[in-house]
Amino acid sequence: MKLYLKRNTIDSGIGFEIYDQAENIVFHVAATVDSSLKMAVESRVGEPFSMIRFNTLLFPYFTVRCQRHFYVLVPCLGERFAFAIYGSTYKFSGDLGAGAFTMTDAQGKILMTMEKTLTRSGSEAYELEIHDTDRRMFLISAAICAAAYQVLAEPSAQQACC
Repeated sequence: MKLYLKRNTIDSGIGFEIYDQAENIVFHVAATVDSSLKMAVESRVGEPFSMIRFNTLLFPYFTVRCQRHFYVLVPCLGERFAFAIYGSTYKFSGDLGAGAFTMTDAQGKILMTMEKTLTRSGSEAYELEIHDTDRRMFLISAAICAAAYQVLAEPSAQQACC
C-alpha cells in the first residue's frame, strides 16, 4: 500500500494530511499544544486512528497509542537519524536529512519505507510504502512522528511549541 504524508500548511502549527495515490485524503492529523504537543490522527470521516504526544521531560520522545498498544519512540541523533522504539521489536532507521527511512521487524523483514518525493501537484511529501497492512496503524503513526520531529527541528517551530 502506498500513501503520501504531507504537511498541512493551511493550519498554523504542526498538522499533516495523509493521501492515497489519487491524492484523496485518507487521514488528517490535528495538533494541539499545551504543556506538550498532542496529535490526533483521524480518518477522513473523523474516526479516531491513533494519539501521538511529543514530550520533553528529560529528553525528547514521542508516545503513540493505537488500538490497545502503547509505544515510546525516542529520537537517537548521531551520524544518522533513527528512532529507538520501546514497547516493540521494530527497528526504525534512516537519515532524516536525506528523508529516507526504513522500518523492519526483529527478523529484518521490511515493514515500511519512507522517502521524500514530489506529488503530482508538485508539492513536497513523504511517500510511505507499507508492506505490512496488519501493523498499518502503528507504521503510519511512526512516520508521522518522524515528520513531526523534522518540523520541530526547524528554528521557528521551537518558539511556537512546547
